[in-house]
Amino acid sequence: MTEYPAFARPLEIRWSDQDLMGHVNNARVLTLIEEARVMWLRSLNGWDRDVNPTVVVRTEINYRRPVHYGPELVIELGIGHVGSTSYTVTFRGIQEDAVVFDGLNILVGVDPENLAPRILSGQERELLGRYGTFDPENPTDLSVAPVSH
Repeated sequence: MTEYPAFARPLEIRWSDQDLMGHVNNARVLTLIEEARVMWLRSLNGWDRDVNPTVVVRTEINYRRPVHYGPELVIELGIGHVGSTSYTVTFRGIQEDAVVFDGLNILVGVDPENLAPRILSGQERELLGRYGTFDPENPTDLSVAPVSH
């Protein structure tokens, strides 16, 4: 049985994160996702980013509703797919009981000496395999039980 979310935390939105329309700027949303992902990976026991470095090679994001300054924004993270050299971190933002964005990051393990892709260690695969994700067919439905991968 997998666990979801792997990480869920409110993140602070600053007044200056808004655009001319009064919404949080789309680039700032991506930064908030990155902040959540980094906080989560740093909190994992057994994950050493100096020994197990990764880089983001792909990002997909669906902006479902405007994100606003003021109401609490919670970002949930999960794990979609774990491959031999890469893994997928899924994310969604929830504000006022609605999914305001969702998507994924694909990260690739990197050999710190030659900066080439590396095979994920058994420990990394085991750790990442503990977590599931939201239902990708219904990412905005908060009542749907998370699915295993």
